[in-house]
Amino acid sequence: MKCITTYTTVANTKENNKFILMKKTLMIILAILTTLGFAYAQTTATNFTANDCNGTSHNLFDELDNGDVIVIAWVMPCLSCATYGLPAYSAVQTFATSHPGRVHFYMADDNGTTACATINNWAISENMPLSTTFSSSDIKMNDYGTYGMPKVVVLGGSDHHIYYNNNDNKITFPGVQTAINDALLAPLGIEQMWESNFQLSSYPNPVNNILNVSYTKDQSETITFSIIDVLGKIVIKEKELTTSIDVSSLNNGNYFLKVTSETSSESIPFVVNH
Repeated sequence: MKCITTYTTVANTKENNKFILMKKTLMIILAILTTLGFAYAQTTATNFTANDCNGTSHNLFDELDNGDVIVIAWVMPCLSCATYGLPAYSAVQTFATSHPGRVHFYMADDNGTTACATINNWAISENMPLSTTFSSSDIKMNDYGTYGMPKVVVLGGSDHHIYYNNNDNKITFPGVQTAINDALLAPLGIEQMWESNFQLSSYPNPVNNILNVSYTKDQSETITFSIIDVLGKIVIKEKELTTSIDVSSLNNGNYFLKVTSETSSESIPFVVNH
């Protein structure tokens, strides 16, 4: 009987030691995650208002609420930043035709201390010339967790969701592309979910100098027309009541005519051929 009792006591002691070891291990893991920046697990973007290197002001939440998808890449700039930042940049460009003007690549200095000229020249030399560049401490990389150059996040939806958050060699073209697709499918604000009913059309197509525009609208709506190139850049912007747009300054190529109101938007393609 004593032998059985002794065995049970030893077994219980082993179980207790195992439990204590597991508890200590979990505490160590939690401490490490906290030290490295546990914030990366957050699912919501952090808002900012900042001027880009061209002096244009951007409010992140306003742009996301508008239906845009924002891809931010923080760089030093450095060689590895180009190596692993380029897949994210390339993924953004694949949406230029299918979703003109909706997916944007923002290149931000990691500390907001690098001169805009340096960032711009580096972006061009590393084959990322269509980046919207920033040198602003208001766009904080540490809002999204651990450091590691570059860091790339994909943000979208009226809930300002983070669809992608990776560093250096973990950044991949398919991963960013999938995240952008998911972000484009994100629900928008109720006004932007209403169906477009502009019945937008334009002629002639191809157009030489003057693009004629036909559309219908509610009398109370204020609308804006934009001409967007295949890279998603707005090249011409017109106010409401437009019936014709002078496109003689544009190079030959494919473009999109986009009409936007407070409640909806609609785009149609056309070709410029002088």
